[in-house]
Amino acid sequence: MCSIRLSITLIAAILLLGCASNPPPPPPPSATAPPQQQQMPRMMTTEEQLAELRRVVVETASAPRLGKSDVLSISVYDEQDLSVRGIPVRPDGKISFPLIGDVQAEGLTVDELSETITERLRQYVLAPKVSVIVQEFNSLNYTMYGEVVRPGVYPLARDVTIAEAVARAGGLNKGQFRATSVEVADLTHAFIARNGKPLPVDFIRLLREGDLRFDVNLQPGDFISIPSGLSKEVYIIGEVKSPALFAFRENMPMSRTLAQAEGFTRDADLSRVHVVRGALSNPVLIVTDFKKVINGQAQDVQLEPGDIVYVPPTKLAAWSRIIDYIVPTIQALQTGIILSDTVRR
Repeated sequence: MCSIRLSITLIAAILLLGCASNPPPPPPPSATAPPQQQQMPRMMTTEEQLAELRRVVVETASAPRLGKSDVLSISVYDEQDLSVRGIPVRPDGKISFPLIGDVQAEGLTVDELSETITERLRQYVLAPKVSVIVQEFNSLNYTMYGEVVRPGVYPLARDVTIAEAVARAGGLNKGQFRATSVEVADLTHAFIARNGKPLPVDFIRLLREGDLRFDVNLQPGDFISIPSGLSKEVYIIGEVKSPALFAFRENMPMSRTLAQAEGFTRDADLSRVHVVRGALSNPVLIVTDFKKVINGQAQDVQLEPGDIVYVPPTKLAAWSRIIDYIVPTIQALQTGIILSDTVRR
């Protein structure tokens, strides 16, 4: 009898020990988990931003290439008959020069054109020394978009800085509030794009605080965007059928806004839809699974003015590659608005 009681006690102890060593399973995850949010990239100090700006400016520096309507001065050392000023680059991209006739100029740098003319002249002149000087750079330009008095495409015939470009466009737009003139430009979201990538320029420090260390010289093709603080827009871009910008409205969830882009392409990765918020040089990046959102398994993202909703293609993960897609698309949309406004005028 005692052995039976001992066995029952031992079994009970083993069962209790087993329950203590196996804690209850964790509760199932919430069906509406919040979207992932991370800072991309790290906030830079002013000095770090300036150092990065200097590096990018050096990397992107290149000799300008000749184009239609440029005017040249070409001379050959010790050959007065071969010194000609005011030579235009014709609509066909060529110039005419004594002895050698037509020469392709469009698309060449000054040094490349000088070498071409030198080589062509060798059959007429002994050891020619050719000098090419650009009198007028009429083919180079940059674009001002947004809240300036005169947005549009401007010629870059001489060195022009960002601040000079803004002044040349009539300055920032102003509005009236309670009989007081107020600035309507949103400098937080302003950016300058070069070769499809944003330069790390702090427009608030440059245009409001007068920090000229950010006032870099423009290069051909630069695009300066100064959005409005009043119009409040959001962008839908990437692997959607109709990328566009849309007027912001209160209570504007990402899922409902994406519906305005008329569907997705076959390459769209709906598991990693990106919402880019804030300045492109230092954004907050919200990544969410759109499929889970529409199935009620994840929270929707409430959009804010200036947000960029980007639907990436499959297998695109690196932020550096994503920004390479975002900036040219926004630039193209804004350029289309400029051209449309020009036609209406």
